[in-house]
Amino acid sequence: MPPTKSQKVAKVASTEDGSQGFVEKQNELYKVVKARQDEARSKIRKSRTYRNKDLQARIKALKRGPTTKQPGSNADAPSSDHTAFGSLRDLLARKTDIERRITESINVLEAAMRIASSELQIVLKSRSELSATATMPAKANAATADSNALVVQQ
Repeated sequence: MPPTKSQKVAKVASTEDGSQGFVEKQNELYKVVKARQDEARSKIRKSRTYRNKDLQARIKALKRGPTTKQPGSNADAPSSDHTAFGSLRDLLARKTDIERRITESINVLEAAMRIASSELQIVLKSRSELSATATMPAKANAATADSNALVVQQ
């Protein structure tokens, strides 16, 4: 069976050393493969750097956001957005807001758990009452059957 295109036979050049032509051909093929790999890797790198630049631009845009000035602040003083103290104040405000929302969520969940627990207790109580009333006639029938049996034996 003849070789396919991907299985090209390496031709040995007519040299004094018979293997030299084959080695040169292998080196050429290796260089071609490396060039293709490098080209593919460079495309991946370009794509990755573009994504990183895009993400950095988005982060900067989010950091900028709407700036709010404190009422009664000195116009000559640097803005609170540009000082470390202002940044810390903003972070503390965010932290406090997050803690408040977490506390509210916990309170809502606790209330829901209390309601679910009370509903479960009601359901269990009603089921136990139903099972008690369902077994009462059966016990009564069994008791009357036992009394009839006693009467018959005498």
